[in-house]
Amino acid sequence: MQPTRIAALPALVVISSLVVVCAAPAFAQQGAPPQPVERRDYGWVSIAAGATFGSETGRAAAFAGEWGEDIIPSAQAYVTVSYFENLMRQDLTDNLAELSASLTSTTGTPWNLRGRDRGVTLIAGGRYLLNSGGTIHPYVGGGAGVLNIDRTIADARAGDVTASVLSEFSIGELTVTTKNLTRPILEGAAGVAFFNGPVYVDVGYRYHRAFHLDETFDFSQAIVGIGYKF
Repeated sequence: MQPTRIAALPALVVISSLVVVCAAPAFAQQGAPPQPVERRDYGWVSIAAGATFGSETGRAAAFAGEWGEDIIPSAQAYVTVSYFENLMRQDLTDNLAELSASLTSTTGTPWNLRGRDRGVTLIAGGRYLLNSGGTIHPYVGGGAGVLNIDRTIADARAGDVTASVLSEFSIGELTVTTKNLTRPILEGAAGVAFFNGPVYVDVGYRYHRAFHLDETFDFSQAIVGIGYKF
């Protein structure tokens, strides 16, 4: 063997070792199985039932449908459509009873006027999760939207007399002089949401206050909802 070839052997050994050392991690990475990606929930849809209550409106059934989405792990946005069976204020109910007694006395015919304010709200808002990990998520939040009221006043004998009562007698709020009206409304929310896989459960409280009425109009709502988390 020639001397030049013998002298080149150590250099070739060093270069070969470096190639093996550098290539080993690359081969190791290529052969490793892919790591599973953690799934994150991004939103939910739900339906809810409950009741309204308060010193001014009394108790009545309420139903709602809700869509929501995570903005960040601790904050969510939501849109809710709710139906309220009766939001009529107690003072208006009392006024109708007094009017019934007056009409009965005047006409000699028995009157029994009954009123109902069916309400529908559309509200968009946000919620802050006090605990964004695990399956139990206490939250607080609020939103704004619109309230539509459909007023009906009827008598068992005369039928629907809404227009006559509103136009001929000073009953209720002066701004509610038509059968139907829409007003802005604010909502405050608090409760606890439970996430277990795709199952979503919400137990909460809602406070509502409507504006642009002659008198203060607010009411509370208790809800229990169930839905799908996706």
